[in-house]
Amino acid sequence: MSTLDQYLRAIGLDSYQSILIDNGYDDPDIIAELTEDDLVAVGVKKGHAKRAFLKVKELSGAHSNASVSVTFNASPDTGSNSNGSGSITVTSTNSSSNNAPPPRASKISIGKNKDEDDDSDDDEKSPASYDGPILQSKVLYEGFLQKKGNEGFFGSKMWQKRYFKVYEEGRLAYYKHANVVSPINVIELRGSLNCDDMEGKPLAFKLSMKTSARVYYLLAPNADAKNKWAQVLKQHITPPVVPKKIDPNEIRPYLQHTEEPPQAASSRFDSPLSWDVKEKESLEGDLRLHIHSNGTVFAEETRTIEIDNEDGQVWIHNLPKTIDEKTVHFLSLTEPTAFVLEQNYYNDAQTPEKMLSKLIGKLIEIQVPRDESFEFITLKGHLIYLAKQKTYALNNKETNSVHFLKTTENISFNLLENELDPIFRDSSLEWTIKANEKKHLAKISYNSKDLFKWYANYISILNPRETEMEFRGWFTIKNKSGKTYEKTNVILVREPEEKTEEPKKEEEESSLPLPKLGGFKLGKLPGLSLGGSSAPPPAPEKRVYKYPVDHKTTLVDGESKQICFVSAKIPVKSLDIIKFDTPKYTKYASVGKDHGVDAKVGTVNSSVIFTWDKPYCLPAGEMKVQRYCKDNFGSDILNTFNLSHYNTGDIIVLPLQPLGRVSATRAQTGFNFDLDNLYIVETFEIKVMNGREEPVRVIVEENLHRWQFWEITYSSPKHTNHPTHSRKIQWTLNIPPLDGVTINYSVFYSGLSLPDSMLPKK
Repeated sequence: MSTLDQYLRAIGLDSYQSILIDNGYDDPDIIAELTEDDLVAVGVKKGHAKRAFLKVKELSGAHSNASVSVTFNASPDTGSNSNGSGSITVTSTNSSSNNAPPPRASKISIGKNKDEDDDSDDDEKSPASYDGPILQSKVLYEGFLQKKGNEGFFGSKMWQKRYFKVYEEGRLAYYKHANVVSPINVIELRGSLNCDDMEGKPLAFKLSMKTSARVYYLLAPNADAKNKWAQVLKQHITPPVVPKKIDPNEIRPYLQHTEEPPQAASSRFDSPLSWDVKEKESLEGDLRLHIHSNGTVFAEETRTIEIDNEDGQVWIHNLPKTIDEKTVHFLSLTEPTAFVLEQNYYNDAQTPEKMLSKLIGKLIEIQVPRDESFEFITLKGHLIYLAKQKTYALNNKETNSVHFLKTTENISFNLLENELDPIFRDSSLEWTIKANEKKHLAKISYNSKDLFKWYANYISILNPRETEMEFRGWFTIKNKSGKTYEKTNVILVREPEEKTEEPKKEEEESSLPLPKLGGFKLGKLPGLSLGGSSAPPPAPEKRVYKYPVDHKTTLVDGESKQICFVSAKIPVKSLDIIKFDTPKYTKYASVGKDHGVDAKVGTVNSSVIFTWDKPYCLPAGEMKVQRYCKDNFGSDILNTFNLSHYNTGDIIVLPLQPLGRVSATRAQTGFNFDLDNLYIVETFEIKVMNGREEPVRVIVEENLHRWQFWEITYSSPKHTNHPTHSRKIQWTLNIPPLDGVTINYSVFYSGLSLPDSMLPKK
């Protein structure tokens, strides 16, 4: 016997099984929701329908001191009942028994009256469980409205009739009936944003909340009632202060963010920061190197140049092994109007081919080995070049012979009376200068590539109590330029790393051609990039960081130089901190619903924290953290990681070791984006679990990455603002052993800055 058979037999409707199945009621859970009128409508006699309700009442128990449990067990084919039938168990327990469990409702129910159906909002409290504020003040306005509730069968939300009351203290309560005492829910109008018309329904309006991402949709019976309700509600709603609209392209004040810090000093022409540096006087022998992390080098030298002949010809030697001749610049400090009229750049490859190219048409003598005993044959003749064969040959006109040369052989060359000065030219410039003066103090600058390489690294050693740290940082510069730069001013520049995109795999073409709609293949229609779209926001601006070395240094060719740029003892504080990998700040507000939602699991680390108060920046580099042993003999290596760039005044957190058996998760519980009023309300739930057998004290840090104008409208437990960061909040939690804490908070973003393409057309 099936579960449906058992259910209908228990309530006395087994004779109507075929009728119920024909009308689609083949599930006991669905039948349990039918009313008496529903049963009569499908063909159940009215008396039998009444009897079913009485039977349920009898099984459930009419007395408050007893509880009834009705359980249906449909035996499977291999069950213990040999006849394959199920069993019905009805147990009644007297509440006066010492071992009696608390009373509970029957597991079987059928037929709720139409005026007893549950409210359709999942997050609303039932009248029995409502524990909100007592409503004792004067009622300003009341009446019936229809409220939009849960989604129906086809995804559309259903409207339900509710009785609403507006109280004098600024609360809106709604009830199932006008004569019911306990409300379903109470809405704090002080936590509302606005009361606006609902598009597409002239009699409807919506009430948007500020303390949550909830939007209440209400429908009035007529236009007069709608206007009256809107007037009363707006009296208790304080519109949010709209921040002054900002220009997304303007230069903003510094803001620390470990994932996307700003550049150390602005290099924009219109930035006031670019005029703070005074120009230094140029002296003979001055050298300046800008060494970039991507391998580019900018070099500037101050030299004395003398023009010996009337043609203005000058040779510039002592250059690195390669330069970009297109970037060479000449500036005479003696005669600013002087300039380079012509330029030739030489950088001969030291190969036989390069030397032979200078001897074409000239008489030379060579010695070529011909056997294993290395005996040489001497040949003499004029050197010629065969372009088609791309090879050289020796033509002896006296003997009328030609000998083809293989440069891979061990050939010895005798240049005879030919003079090549020099045979190979090193990296050098030949200039023709147009000037009146013969002697010039000039600046010569040029760019090159892959001549230097630099990186930063740090060593930090904590004392045993983790209250003080020895902190040292080093620049390592490798010189592969072929030139030694003596007493040089060095500026190290870190360029943004270019992310290499993986090549997209070509999709396999279907054997059948897909039809096209509007120029796009079926199934690949473009999505909208507005509102709740998951399209990524614009990428943050690329940053360039400059780190000057504060003294002149000598960079020897072929060697590595290590320069200590920080050495200090710094007080630190030890703590356990939880962070989530939220997105970086963007130029415009991030309005996509899913933006940042994937930061679901937090990193829980034992860390040390300190404020960087030195007047210079810290470059990004590898950090090794150690801690002295308690006997001060040796140290333990705690962690090795990459430190980000930090500016003066930043708070730096150094992770030591993961805090074992402590976990944190983060989930978005609500989102409301209003494009017309340019605000976002977002709610989150953060759960922190302590699996240790000892209490822990942790700090949970949350980054408000969507926009810079924000307000925390609800927080449980109460949050605190970050001590230095204007877009971060945190909670300090004391969690008992084997316990957990749940954080719920709502954030309200206003004054959103969006591209013109996203703004509604006026």
